[in-house]
Amino acid sequence: MRIVIATIGTRGDVQPYVALAQGLIAAHHRVTLCTHRTFQPFVEAHNVEFAPLAGDIRSLLASDVGRRLLIERNPLAAVRKLHSLAAPLLRQVMADIIDAADGADLILASTLAYPNAITASQVHRVALVLAGLQPFTPTVDFPCALLPPLRRRFPGRGLYHRFTHHAAFRLLQLTSARLANRFRRELVGLPALRYADVFGDLIAQRTPVIYGFSEHLLPRPADYAPTIEMTGFWFLDQEQMWRPSEELQDFIAKGETPIYIGFGSMADRNPEQLMQIAIAALMRSGRRGILATGWEGMRGRSPSNSILMIDGAPHDWLFPRVAMVVHHGGVGTVAAALRAGVPQIVTPFSVDQPLWAEMVFRRGVGPKPLSRQQLNVARLTEAITTTLADSQVRATARRLAGAVQAEDGVGRAVDAVNRILFAGH
Repeated sequence: MRIVIATIGTRGDVQPYVALAQGLIAAHHRVTLCTHRTFQPFVEAHNVEFAPLAGDIRSLLASDVGRRLLIERNPLAAVRKLHSLAAPLLRQVMADIIDAADGADLILASTLAYPNAITASQVHRVALVLAGLQPFTPTVDFPCALLPPLRRRFPGRGLYHRFTHHAAFRLLQLTSARLANRFRRELVGLPALRYADVFGDLIAQRTPVIYGFSEHLLPRPADYAPTIEMTGFWFLDQEQMWRPSEELQDFIAKGETPIYIGFGSMADRNPEQLMQIAIAALMRSGRRGILATGWEGMRGRSPSNSILMIDGAPHDWLFPRVAMVVHHGGVGTVAAALRAGVPQIVTPFSVDQPLWAEMVFRRGVGPKPLSRQQLNVARLTEAITTTLADSQVRATARRLAGAVQAEDGVGRAVDAVNRILFAGH
């Protein structure tokens, strides 16, 4: 069977789908991953067929609007900024997914790609399944992924949680429906999509959904129907394909186990300040550190022999070799730190990161989230010192690592896809 996977976003929104694609290929499916050209070499290096999708995500996030989006805490404003960032590309994104899905037997779409893939599904009369890295199904257990869960209990909290999901759907429809429906007419002559056409099946849980995150991080809601699969994380192991530099190997080997600090693809409005906070906190805490510069993040030279700056390294290689991970809260980074069994300090920027930061705290593998707006030298120093000294956090991290390592997220997702493909046969 031919399967097309469509995903939109940063490296963290692409890498798990490469792992899923490899699992599906091993199960004798032909798989095409449709995503931004930025990631074509990465996708093809893992022997997965590539199809281009409009948008240079790196330049978008480095733009003024992109930087404001990544520090936006108001979910309504975040959706508006996301739409203004994506609107100029929407027509081409729709056209690219339609082209990629020609001849497919199934389309799997990430959370952001799903609304854009509905037209391709209708044009080619092929099933579309949400394969998400963020929870998109309404529940009483937690709010929509744009909001951090509330710690305080109050009457009607479950209703509030469910309301936030519906409100997010309505907002997405309001901000994108006019343009999306216009492009549907122009490209393929299809009638306008209504709200129920886009979100009805997801709300009613009538169709299968596959989520690539673990119940050990986000417990499965009791109101999820059997159609909702939570498979575990989709890990892409790169250790065998990657060789660390001698400098990195020597740094790790010749001293106390270092701390990793990196904020992935998050662009920051003040990257110099972010770098100085990280360096000062490491030096005040007396710890050695590895700083990953990211796309548009920290830049500069290491001020000390106790700090090494690197462009990046595969998390499956690096995280088992560090004492703790300080990061932005992308679910892929959270997952890699969980599997490595190391404590985490999460500094969420925006979008779904506050949700995962809160889950790290609730699972007992890190302190309360320290938002980018709250981040300063004193707070980060205290978080590093107290977290490393907490034997309970370390023990919990090791215990959860065993549970996460025992999961076969890709295998369970492949089984779910096969059930969908061969239902009724």
